[in-house]
Amino acid sequence: MKRKILTVLLLIFAGLLSLYLREKEEFTKNGTAMNTLVRVTVFADNADVLDEAFGLIDALDRKLSMYNPSSDLSYINVNSGVKAVSVDNDTVSAVNDALRLYNITGGVFNPLIGAVTRLWKINQSEGALPSNESLDYAVQLADINNLHVSGSTVYLKRKGCVLDLGGVAKGYSSTKTAQFLKTKNIKSAVIDLGGNVHVVGSKPDGTDWNIGIRNPLRPFGEPALVVRVKDCAVITSGNYERFKNINGKKYSHFFDPLTGKSIMSNLLSVTVISPDGSLADGLATAFMITGVDKALDILKAMDNPPAVIFITQDRIIATQNAKPLILRSLIQPVYAEAP
Repeated sequence: MKRKILTVLLLIFAGLLSLYLREKEEFTKNGTAMNTLVRVTVFADNADVLDEAFGLIDALDRKLSMYNPSSDLSYINVNSGVKAVSVDNDTVSAVNDALRLYNITGGVFNPLIGAVTRLWKINQSEGALPSNESLDYAVQLADINNLHVSGSTVYLKRKGCVLDLGGVAKGYSSTKTAQFLKTKNIKSAVIDLGGNVHVVGSKPDGTDWNIGIRNPLRPFGEPALVVRVKDCAVITSGNYERFKNINGKKYSHFFDPLTGKSIMSNLLSVTVISPDGSLADGLATAFMITGVDKALDILKAMDNPPAVIFITQDRIIATQNAKPLILRSLIQPVYAEAP
């Protein structure tokens, strides 16, 4: 009798073990959110988790979007100079991430840049330059002291202030989605929010993911570099997609928070690699404004700086901690002394 019970138990254990060890299938879903294309790939027993992941991304979009009049962010902006408003925990967390980046970058990353952004209307193909007077006023509205966060409330103290979380929203959302997938026991996944990539774990065979970084001079050609990564975000900002031409001159969507002027330089793109999507997203934006030298100074002051890759008109510059991540590159990178 004991032998029969033992045999049954062994068979049950073997069956459970075979289910656990069974190779996961690849499932992919495409959609749109956060004003961009979204693609999520998971290796799982079924595709059910994809609908839940997209539901989470959509929910975050409804909280953090400047373009949705019913979002938390719009509610905050409508009430600028009027009252503090109570918002969702995710919204408060994203605002606090933006404030953290403001402090890390010495104010280069500024979540109140929205008043400046609206003046430029970069998403419109035509238009005139904002006047110096209007930019001066918008810069005053971008004073970070106009932003107050307390518990679950956010308050813009001055009428006309515009809170813009575009520099962290995708990175924040990718990290939240990665965390959610892990709670569903997903060990291999790729979340792509318009080129902002976050990978969960390693590939199913245990090797690192290979992520291509666009060549800004030929965005739809061979990648400038390929990096091998696991369990982190790979987020790139560049001046080759969002810009406008006015009187034959090109203006980017990166703005100096002190002057409100559009920044164009020979720095074409910045890629930041970090487990923290908000940090990677915000630093990639800030470094497009600072340029390479100031960016390196900011990284040196950080306790645990992320890996960063800069692509200019004529070279690729990478931090030392990016070196082991680079699988291949069109041209040999120049490695910065630190970090």
